[in-house]
Amino acid sequence: MSEFKGKTVLVTGGSRGLGEAVCRKFTAEGCRVVVNYAHGREAAEAVARSIGGTAYGCDISDEAAVETMFREIGSIDILVNNARIDPYKRSAGMRDGEWWDAVMAVNLKGAYLCGKLALEQMKTKRWGRMVHISSIWAYQPPNERMLSYAAAKSAMHALSRGFAALGAPYGVTSNVLAPGLILTDLCTERLTPEMMQRELDTIPLRRGAPPGEVAEAVFDLAKSGFLTGEVVNLNGGAFMRP
Repeated sequence: MSEFKGKTVLVTGGSRGLGEAVCRKFTAEGCRVVVNYAHGREAAEAVARSIGGTAYGCDISDEAAVETMFREIGSIDILVNNARIDPYKRSAGMRDGEWWDAVMAVNLKGAYLCGKLALEQMKTKRWGRMVHISSIWAYQPPNERMLSYAAAKSAMHALSRGFAALGAPYGVTSNVLAPGLILTDLCTERLTPEMMQRELDTIPLRRGAPPGEVAEAVFDLAKSGFLTGEVVNLNGGAFMRP
């Protein structure tokens, strides 16, 4: 059985797509998984039932709600900061500043609030793992739609390095996974075959990653006790750092 048997994992945004795949992966490794969601209660509860986990509704941009969630869940061993606001979900009539604030509230502030409270718990046990889900957009020049999203994901890298530095003396690691094209249901529903082909043409490996493959990379980062403060790019070669 995995060395992770009995560990408690909190996955924010765990009700579908990559979050769901991460929940299933850690469950398969013997972990107790908490499926966080802000919307989509039925989907989250269905995932939780299927894996024997717990669904917990919480807007992670609400500090008081996050504090309550951590208090009620109990001690967290592994945090996967996956929740995000979809850049394609901007409401009609929403002003630029409103949209910026909404994206930052979940994609960055929420990651900070969850990471801060998780670190406090992990320090007392002198063990913990944090994996923050960023995006290839943290590196690519963003278009107008993606500007606030890209800024939040780029800032997440600095946030993770901060958690890595603060947690290192206590055996706590913090790393970022920056995926490229993930073949979630939402992605395949949104992209026409022509749009999908254009995306694939920008990827040297000429394919996207199924959510399960990305979840394996999340687990690999959680397994390592020596890798910390780093960003791992999983994008089929679409972006290559020197």
